[in-house]
Amino acid sequence: MKRNSREDMIKATAYLLQSKGYFGTGLNDIIKLSGAPKGSIYYHFPNGKEQLAKEAVEWTKQSVCQFITEKLNDYSDPTEAIQNYILDSAERFEKDSYFQGVPITAIVLETSDISEELREACRSVFEAWHHIFADKLLNYGYEPRAAYKIAMTVNAMIQGALVICLTRNDSTPLKIVAEVIPPLLKT
Repeated sequence: MKRNSREDMIKATAYLLQSKGYFGTGLNDIIKLSGAPKGSIYYHFPNGKEQLAKEAVEWTKQSVCQFITEKLNDYSDPTEAIQNYILDSAERFEKDSYFQGVPITAIVLETSDISEELREACRSVFEAWHHIFADKLLNYGYEPRAAYKIAMTVNAMIQGALVICLTRNDSTPLKIVAEVIPPLLKT
């Protein structure tokens, strides 16, 4: 099977953005991890690192959206679905401390004041994830306004817990968020 250098660079960038951040990720790191030929970065990404990072953010958005949707679809009840999604995230953290999708938080913190394109790409990711939670609530009969507010709260709690998990090297913050999902969704 023929390798796809462009896709390999996007995936390598997504991983490196999580582990090293935007400013800690160099083009040489991307080339080394992806195994792509050196000249291929500017061939596939003529606007350089910012364009590559933006596409890595988009790739992360799509893959994490698919993952969240699949996990939430395992349960019809939104409380059970969201709670189990969060507990699954805690379990995955305990296994390898890697969260696909966390680079979005790092990127927005590092670049929001210097790159409107990256800030907007990150906004789009959080909005997409938020809508997945809202759709789950809407499909269960929640009123649109309530579904939107609860979904935003859930997404914010998860994102904050992920950052704290990484800081503490401990999954407890996610487990605590999972505990408060039932009373939150009863409001």
